[in-house]
Amino acid sequence: MHGMKRVRVSTTVDAHRWATARRLLDAPSSQIVDQALAALIEQLESTRERAILKAQPYEDDPDLAWEAPRGISLAYEADVPPDVLRLAEQRRARRPRQ
Repeated sequence: MHGMKRVRVSTTVDAHRWATARRLLDAPSSQIVDQALAALIEQLESTRERAILKAQPYEDDPDLAWEAPRGISLAYEADVPPDVLRLAEQRRARRPRQ
């Protein structure tokens, strides 16, 4: 927080919440207000991001909703367990062909 521009704030707050914050944080008033503002900003940004994602889901964005093309099969140095091979084959069979 060094070099951060500071402003003086004068206001009234809920006495019980203030006392609880001071007791739990045991810090100067400015640090309590800074942490409260940081938490509020984080909450507001999170709420805004969730609202944007709800309005414009990734799945609807052609630049984000794409599947990687099938690549070449990679050789293995050791034997692949049979259950892994069966699972891979089942998944390949369920994929739509392009």
